[in-house]
Amino acid sequence: MLYKLSIANIKKSFKDYAIYFTTLILGVCIFYIFNSMDSQTAMLAVSSRQSEVIDLLIQLLSAVSVFVSLILGFLIIYASRFLIKKRNKEFGIYMTLGMSKRKISVILLIETFIIGLISLGVGLLLGIVISQITSIFIANMFEANMTDFTFNISKSAIIKTIIYFGIIYFIVMIFNTIIVSKNKLINLLHSTKKGENIKVKNSLICIILFIISVILLASAYYMVTGGVNTLMQHDVSILLVPIGMGVVGTVLFFYSLSGMILKIITKFPKLYYSKLNTFVFKQINSKINTMIVSISVICLMLFITLCLLSSALTVKNYFNDSINKLAPVDLCLVGYYNEDNREINLIDFINSDNIIKDNTKDITTVSIYEDQDFTYGKSLGNYYEDVKRKYPYVRYDETISIMGLSDYNKLAKMYHMDSLELNRGEYAIVSNYESQLYEEVMNRNSIITIFGTDYQPSKKLIDGFLVISGNPSNIGFFVVEDETLENNKKDAELLIANYSTDDEALIGKIETLTRDYSPSFEIMKNTKTDIKEASVGLSAIVTFIGLYLGIIFLISSSAILALKSLSDCIDDKNKYKVLRQIGADEKEVNKVLFKQTLIFFMMPLFLAIVHTLVGLEFCKFILSSIGVNNILNGSIMTFIFLLIVYGIYFMVTYFCSKNIIKERY
Repeated sequence: MLYKLSIANIKKSFKDYAIYFTTLILGVCIFYIFNSMDSQTAMLAVSSRQSEVIDLLIQLLSAVSVFVSLILGFLIIYASRFLIKKRNKEFGIYMTLGMSKRKISVILLIETFIIGLISLGVGLLLGIVISQITSIFIANMFEANMTDFTFNISKSAIIKTIIYFGIIYFIVMIFNTIIVSKNKLINLLHSTKKGENIKVKNSLICIILFIISVILLASAYYMVTGGVNTLMQHDVSILLVPIGMGVVGTVLFFYSLSGMILKIITKFPKLYYSKLNTFVFKQINSKINTMIVSISVICLMLFITLCLLSSALTVKNYFNDSINKLAPVDLCLVGYYNEDNREINLIDFINSDNIIKDNTKDITTVSIYEDQDFTYGKSLGNYYEDVKRKYPYVRYDETISIMGLSDYNKLAKMYHMDSLELNRGEYAIVSNYESQLYEEVMNRNSIITIFGTDYQPSKKLIDGFLVISGNPSNIGFFVVEDETLENNKKDAELLIANYSTDDEALIGKIETLTRDYSPSFEIMKNTKTDIKEASVGLSAIVTFIGLYLGIIFLISSSAILALKSLSDCIDDKNKYKVLRQIGADEKEVNKVLFKQTLIFFMMPLFLAIVHTLVGLEFCKFILSSIGVNNILNGSIMTFIFLLIVYGIYFMVTYFCSKNIIKERY
């Protein structure tokens, strides 16, 4: 009997379970997708380095899943509270008819089990299907061969998902039982008729708190934007200061707003007294008043979502686009001179093995010089202190690489850069790392001394690099006329070359021989293959963890907001009944409901967007260390994705709310 009643209740309340079901299914689906990475990547033909990256990624995702399960657990418990509240009167009727609390608990246990089983099954099924699509995404990221692709199901991910969500559902069952056991019959029967205790806050205090919140937020904004260089000179823990200020400022903002919103709106009588706007604004004020902490948490979660997803998508796009620019040749060797060995000829290395010799082309060598008295600090002249304050993380005591003009033009040809012309007595600076570091020096016509000769700057700073890499890491090297360097000792020899074959097996042998090459002098080896694999590895880790957490935060914040709105609708059913009694038709009532739901959803989103605009500047600063300077495309994609998911939750909330306020008891 209890089983049949539970089934009937689920069927009857399906509309009420819509958001609950949707959130559970999405949670299970996403959890499975990101934990099935091992099966998705098992079929991919990747290098040993990429395989190590994938193993690390799987371990990190597994660790993150523990945190994700805690978030989803909290969300499901929060959602179950709404469902119980929705059915308080129903439970009261059961008790009036003689049903014991134990039997009501059993009904809830059965319902929770069935709902959990259905959502688990549908979520896993959806996750299995979508994971096949993500396999293509992963293969594309690692440029892997998918000729051996087969439909794959991860048994370990299924077991893991069942265990994690099984524990969550078990906790929910215990939680529901406790709630039912503590409820009294009188409270259950009259749960929808409770009067609302609205606390009227002191306007002056609210204004003061609002000003404090603005000051705190503005200070936090400045610390992570204009003052970020000063901030980063300290220990990483100093970041807790602007984070703490942002959190406190957000809470105070919504607290003060709850006491000010009606005061502000009443100053515009045409707006306030227009149609049913008085009812709308009082409802909004009441909602904010009763959920200051919740709406603050939602705002911060949306902020984290926007920053995480924007950064993740930006990193992915950047590494996909930058490899060819930053690594335009296949092979790069730098041999360093020392006191024991003053003769280096890297061409001999190329010719030492027939495989390398027969499968390389465009072989170019250039000489690199260093003046021990010419450091980054000294190159800045009178502007050293100003630049150091702005860029404190540069090692200003390091010597700077110097190259002759003819060698630079050989290098520029291989790197597909424009050739350079210098007038007598001029120098040029080539840099792709925070070019502003030398911009001011160039603009102010700063004179430098290299090997005893004075030079003045050429017209512009050149965007370029010396050695191929995965990110713009060249702080700067100087180019001067050849005559200055002729009688000075070389510091290093640079060799660059391309492969003359497309045979992957031969290229693999060249890569192996290059890595195993151990000359008598110090040497640095870089290949496009190594750089690509390292860049893809970093991109994959950042992208997948960012997407995982970002999507979970987005779903959680949207669901909490939706459930809170629906819960308030249950409490406010009598208010909408009064609206109908005073003459409002159903169209007007629905319009009121739409307005208040829209405003309710927009309030945390608005402040979250303001936070994000500032937060993205900090993300841009952090990502600049790996060469990322443009996060616009990733941000646009993120905003579109957020609006779609957030919009779906908003519309579902609105239609479910309509269904609630139409109910008659």
